[in-house]
Amino acid sequence: MKLKSLFAPIKLGKTDLENRVVLAPMGTSLYSPDDKWPRRTIRYFQERAAGGVGLILSSFTRVHDKLATGHTPLTGIYDDRFIPSHIELVDKVHQHGAKIFLQIALHGCKFGGTEAPSSIYSLNYNVKPRALTTDELDYLVECFIKAGLRAHQAGYDGVEVHGGYSYLIGQMISPALNKRDDKYGGSFEGRMKFPVDIIKGILEAQPDFTVGFKYSAYEWLSGGVDLKLAKKMGQYVSKTGISYLDIASSSSTTVVKSSDYSHVPPIYVPRNTLMPLAEAIKEACPDMPVIANGAIAVPEEADAAIAVGQCDLVAVGRALIADPYWASKAKQDKCETITPCIRCNICHHQLWLGTPLCCSVNPYVMKEAQQYLAKPSVKKEVLIAGAGPAGMRCAITAAKRGHRVTLCEKKGHVGGMMYPGSRPAFKEDVARALQWFEDALKAEQNITLKLNTPVTAEMVEEANPDALVISIGADPVMPDVPGMDKPHVDSAVNILHDVSQYRGSRAVVIGGGEVGCETACYLADHGFAVTLVEVLPQILEETEITEIELRLTDLMKEKGIKVMTNTKLNAITDQGAEVIVPYDTQMGLEEGGREVGLDADVVAIAVNLKANQALIKLLSMKSQEIHVIGDCAQVARIREAVEAGEQVGKIL
Repeated sequence: MKLKSLFAPIKLGKTDLENRVVLAPMGTSLYSPDDKWPRRTIRYFQERAAGGVGLILSSFTRVHDKLATGHTPLTGIYDDRFIPSHIELVDKVHQHGAKIFLQIALHGCKFGGTEAPSSIYSLNYNVKPRALTTDELDYLVECFIKAGLRAHQAGYDGVEVHGGYSYLIGQMISPALNKRDDKYGGSFEGRMKFPVDIIKGILEAQPDFTVGFKYSAYEWLSGGVDLKLAKKMGQYVSKTGISYLDIASSSSTTVVKSSDYSHVPPIYVPRNTLMPLAEAIKEACPDMPVIANGAIAVPEEADAAIAVGQCDLVAVGRALIADPYWASKAKQDKCETITPCIRCNICHHQLWLGTPLCCSVNPYVMKEAQQYLAKPSVKKEVLIAGAGPAGMRCAITAAKRGHRVTLCEKKGHVGGMMYPGSRPAFKEDVARALQWFEDALKAEQNITLKLNTPVTAEMVEEANPDALVISIGADPVMPDVPGMDKPHVDSAVNILHDVSQYRGSRAVVIGGGEVGCETACYLADHGFAVTLVEVLPQILEETEITEIELRLTDLMKEKGIKVMTNTKLNAITDQGAEVIVPYDTQMGLEEGGREVGLDADVVAIAVNLKANQALIKLLSMKSQEIHVIGDCAQVARIREAVEAGEQVGKIL
């Protein structure tokens, strides 16, 4: 075993852990109306326990059903009637040798809540809250203590008191949000009284119980928690008898710009984002075990952080969504077989939508009971046209079931749109996922991969497969403007494939969606001064994931990319491109727009994609069983492609 630090045992209070891998306490957005653990959620935790984690931190569990809680449905621990449901979860986790702590919390004035420490406006809130009375806070302290006792009765190995992300406890300890003048405010000790009373109350009732404290070592609010204050907080709460500190960061609910420390860092932010915070708290509290958070996805990096003393344990979140067996594979020195998280944040976005947790590379999140592959009654000869994520996933799944698969790709590499999407340096995690697909294809003896082999109607007729899967993707759409045949204009997809064929120092990118913005950053990384042109009032207008929009916008600013919105491409010229600015999408040029020339050695078009419907129709006539999946069925993200590939691979 190479990763000796990551898989060294550790004791948290009275709880012995087999390793330092912790399942981060993420919401699943699957909640029962009776506030009990849904069976699917229990299975989700059970799968990660079977996958070798040392400790599971449950998702947010509320200690009261009305006071200081939002409208978001959650699992409850505020009544004895919930204990049997919690016992069921604990027993399922313990069957696999993992330990589990219950995370207890309340939202305060977040996610629909209306009560907070103080009645003030804040970026942390969507409304001005009502200030909780002193008696109400006394009562909530007792609610937390009783929740801890119920957790002990249910067999949990410990509890984590959740003071992070500027939820209620985080609001109480924040100088930006707590303006009280009673015993729960007015000073550092007053602000810390609420969590300290909770922790001490739980430990007084159950002295041998393991209690941890999660809090944000950085709070994106003017006058909020900074690292200096966070160190003081860690030292202060360490004297209460807690067994560990779990270090997070906070950003606001009503986000208008990026936090310095993203608590759900997407692919445009380096991995291990919050490790500096954990390291600083560890230095301030050297005798207290510290859990680090923030895009911890690579076992070797996690092991190194523990080895040099930056932290004692690592909370792995999205990477364990992507691959529940992340820990066991790493322990067996099989890190290359781990399905990599691409940090697309679709999982986190689903929480905001209130739909169950999902993943771009793991179609079985919250569907763990459905993941077993049945052997087919008849083994088929399957021909798959196109080796994008849909075609590759379909090939892997069909081959695992016993079908004989021929996977043909017209290009000299697999990946479809994943290939150009993995080329920028900041898309390293997508490149890792693409390598995983390649390795998985090679590992299946039932797959024959043929590169540089476009599938034609004649080929299908000659092969006469039992089933044909059409996953040929979609091609870039080039605008119908003069000059599109000039040598310095090309699709963003082609430029991402191989930027070395383009010379010069100036570039114009047409289209301000994610592909256009990433292409602009890629060209900037290769020495071009880049101007991005978008016809809509703002770039990334169709991007639904706020953190993706903010971080990619920040990346463009860092690289000095000029952005022109309300601007329409009019023509490609010998000198570059001609645009109309400002261009009113309702009125048009005649309402005052003017033509502007942009000098460019390269013009990249990142407007849209369109499937070759004629080829799809022709191919579909050549087999008795056909399936059309991926972008050629509907242009979408990796998630939809992987899900479609898996679904067809299971029914072939």
